[in-house]
Amino acid sequence: MSETGLIKKLSFWHVWAIGVGAVVGDGIFYLVGEGAITAGPSSAFAYMFAGLVMMMIMMSMCELSVGMPSAGSIHLWSRRVLGPGYGTVAGLSYTLMNITFLGSVSIANGIVSNYFFQWTDNATVSAAIWAILLLTIVTILGLTGAEIAGKAQFALVAVLTSIMFIFALSGILSGRIDPSNYQPMLPYGVTGFMAATGLGLYAYMGPLVLLTAGGEVKDIKILPKAMFWAFVTFLILYTSSMLVMLGLVNYSEFAQLESPFTYAAARVFGNYAGLIMNCAAWIAAFTCLIGEVYGSSRLLYGMALEGALPKAFIKMTKKSGVPWFATLVPYFIAVALVLMANFGALSSIYVSLCMIGVGLGVVTWFITLITASKYKSTFPKEWNKLVWKLPEKLRHIIFPVAFIGCLTTFYMVFSSDPSSIIYIAGAVAVLAVFYQVYSKPRMTAGKEKEEVETIQ
Repeated sequence: MSETGLIKKLSFWHVWAIGVGAVVGDGIFYLVGEGAITAGPSSAFAYMFAGLVMMMIMMSMCELSVGMPSAGSIHLWSRRVLGPGYGTVAGLSYTLMNITFLGSVSIANGIVSNYFFQWTDNATVSAAIWAILLLTIVTILGLTGAEIAGKAQFALVAVLTSIMFIFALSGILSGRIDPSNYQPMLPYGVTGFMAATGLGLYAYMGPLVLLTAGGEVKDIKILPKAMFWAFVTFLILYTSSMLVMLGLVNYSEFAQLESPFTYAAARVFGNYAGLIMNCAAWIAAFTCLIGEVYGSSRLLYGMALEGALPKAFIKMTKKSGVPWFATLVPYFIAVALVLMANFGALSSIYVSLCMIGVGLGVVTWFITLITASKYKSTFPKEWNKLVWKLPEKLRHIIFPVAFIGCLTTFYMVFSSDPSSIIYIAGAVAVLAVFYQVYSKPRMTAGKEKEEVETIQ
């Protein structure tokens, strides 16, 4: 079920790098500070717990990617198992989440870039210029082909993980970790710990992008392996780096900081160390952008192949075999989001759109998890032939934990702003109407045409 238009050149390390880069983005440099304020020293373990839960969510979906390796991934799976309406809503929900993340991560990357060079006296305007410039570079890189983008991603992720490893190791060997900084471990009790867990679940949303790579991997068996080892990699990075950071500097000092890792490195090892950590923050946000561009373009392409979206999204570059139209549309929308965020009158709308994007991401999880849980019973013969599947004993543990993780994420993100739920419900309703008005007639016509050709 893979598309013939895509070129199968992604290796294990390419896919691993896409997964690590999609998570270790701006979240590891910004959300960790907010997590520390929320839960104190226990935030490191809250993030580790969140990562383990998210690993179960993502691994539970890998059977679908192995059985139906397609750029249409989320849309195709839900369409076959639950019905075309669910497939269209899930596919578009994930795409919209990715595009909003493109905008927000670009802005974060622009803020970091200001540390190295500021285009204007106005830091906000300079960050916006950087954001659009970096978005453009990542989009051009994406148009060169999955293999080249994968190699660039691997090189950047290798540098990033090396910097974080050196930071953690240097902190441990420095002798400047103060055990008193870990006391009290739970200053805000279980409530604070759970709130930090919610932040961690949000930070770990990125690996879903790996599931859109099925149509371009050399051997589909490497995809679940790459997913697993990507999680192991950034779990170690998050936990060890956070523990060292919290030992070097008391969590109460992170209140007004944009990058607590940079502050900790500069304070303990000097300004040059802080500069290196800023470089790491820049690389992290940049690699996250590569993953977002890749995931959104491939899903738009796959959905268009099945008639759920206009055929323009399947237009390919001749040399690199990249869906160029599906790559450029998210780029222009993300640029518009960056501009909205920097205009006072529109900034509140931008914030609302970001919240809707996160909510749609959770909607995608729910639909895809239900799909994954029913895949075995819906297509038992197909499932039995899978080259990789979850161990039977783990299925009874992983799926309940995955559903609880989705509910927890939704509650933690939106409990402080219940009105956002209304907007999310409205967005889902709009997607459902889009399916009825546009996708359904074309998907049905395409299916009927395929059946006629098969009979002939």
